[in-house]
Amino acid sequence: MKNIAILSFYSGVVERGVETFTLEISKRLAKNYNVTIFTAGPVLQQKFKVKEIKAFAKPPKSSKGILGKFYLDWQSLKILLFTLRVLPVIFKNKYQVIIPLNGGWQIAVLRTFSKLSGSKILVSGHAGIGSDDAWNLFFRPEVFVALTKTQSGWAKKLVPEVKTVVIPNGVDLSRFNPKVKPQDVSLPKPIIICASALVPYKRIDLTIKAVAKTKNLSLLVLGDGEEKGAIDTLGKRLLGKRYLRICAPYEKMPGYYRAGKVFSLASKTEAFGIAYVEAMACNLPVVTTNDSSRAEIIGDVGILTNPSDSTQYAKDLEITAKANYGNKPYAQALNFSWNNVAKKYADLIEKMLTK
Repeated sequence: MKNIAILSFYSGVVERGVETFTLEISKRLAKNYNVTIFTAGPVLQQKFKVKEIKAFAKPPKSSKGILGKFYLDWQSLKILLFTLRVLPVIFKNKYQVIIPLNGGWQIAVLRTFSKLSGSKILVSGHAGIGSDDAWNLFFRPEVFVALTKTQSGWAKKLVPEVKTVVIPNGVDLSRFNPKVKPQDVSLPKPIIICASALVPYKRIDLTIKAVAKTKNLSLLVLGDGEEKGAIDTLGKRLLGKRYLRICAPYEKMPGYYRAGKVFSLASKTEAFGIAYVEAMACNLPVVTTNDSSRAEIIGDVGILTNPSDSTQYAKDLEITAKANYGNKPYAQALNFSWNNVAKKYADLIEKMLTK
């Protein structure tokens, strides 16, 4: 069997979209490949292997300062040291395909290594449109996987010589579905669900302000992060008993989604946003930021809004909460099954290995 290495520094440390991708894609690719995840945190092993590299990893900060622009901040340097410690293991086990997920110096080191070892580099564009994935593309991986058609168009225009394919992120439909029993939540109904890391670009404050302008909607925030103090203060001040934040383990997330009427995440940007498809799989319509990437994901099962206009945002939340979408959200989520996503990755890897 062919060997695949996936470098995911923060797996076992935080549970974001990229870490979810790492676990879901690994356990499916492991049916046909020897898959090893290299991580700085503890991950429960399944059919794939996990090699934990001690690196004193902490949850990443959303802003890395001026040094972060040049990947010279402490966070980026820890990933560099982690990657250098992984190299001897990759060399010894002769991995044919390497999937680096942390950008920065990691892609620079591994791309240089691959020129000597003959390994193929596959970059999955979890950073989204912007400088981090532009940096990844600068090193000309064999393949760049764009998560949306919008991101693909950007990548092809930026570096046309790099092979770019579109494969979205996914959802585990056996875990996230309308049959899940809703969690008991001590909030007045109907409830708006917002699942996110509490960092500035997610703009949870805009969702709080919009819900505060509605007459009877409550807000359940599922997440943790550096802004939790400010978010909780604002939520309690503007919403009072209509606000609740829970730091829920991933396995309980489906039940909390099912407790809601509408899902909303008004982040400034998203490479994809796995929370959207998880919510839709639990049959929740979505109200989110109006851009082409999110239009691809939610289709017609919600409203694309301008979150900066709190009055319009509030109105769109109320409209969506009153609408009857039937099973349309779940039907839209069927387009993003992890099984289908993994099949596309497997087909892509086979093509890479036959060249």
